[in-house]
Amino acid sequence: MFVSLRRRDERPVRASWRQLAPSDAPQPAIEMVLPLECTAFCLQHQEGYLRYTRERVQDAWMSRQVVETALGNLATTWPEVISSARPAAVAWQLLDALIVSALRPSTASGAVDAVHRVLPQRQADAVILRCRLRLSEEEAAELMGVEAWVVASHLRMAQQTLPGELTAAPEGPAGARSPVGRVRR
Repeated sequence: MFVSLRRRDERPVRASWRQLAPSDAPQPAIEMVLPLECTAFCLQHQEGYLRYTRERVQDAWMSRQVVETALGNLATTWPEVISSARPAAVAWQLLDALIVSALRPSTASGAVDAVHRVLPQRQADAVILRCRLRLSEEEAAELMGVEAWVVASHLRMAQQTLPGELTAAPEGPAGARSPVGRVRR
């Protein structure tokens, strides 16, 4: 699918991605007009959301569909999202609800990964973002829509509950940056 994003009275910003369809046939172009802030938010967070969703869902096609749906829903409710105290937290809750919904037919708990089966939701999220995806506390916090100290606290609680390799902190310098497809401001 090819999408043209533009702010009213401005030249379009072109964004494109391949929509994974069974026939893999070319899709017609669609032009959508979104607020610039919404476009920037989606571009900044989409890669991190996709990586996280792949870890949870463990299916590349379904993960892409979940993230596309989440970002689409976010765009349709953008005025409410941006007026909230923490827009990223709203987006994270929406993404999580869609992941659980996508997993529900295949699992009773809506959790494929072991971490979400044994830890509370936010602790498990922190473990996946920090330990599996190797994001810094700041990057994980940005995706979740919380402060970095909250991520650190969730990770410490998870390590107390489930010590070992599953919750081991990433090696390397503290705060080391990892590639998450971020848009620089």
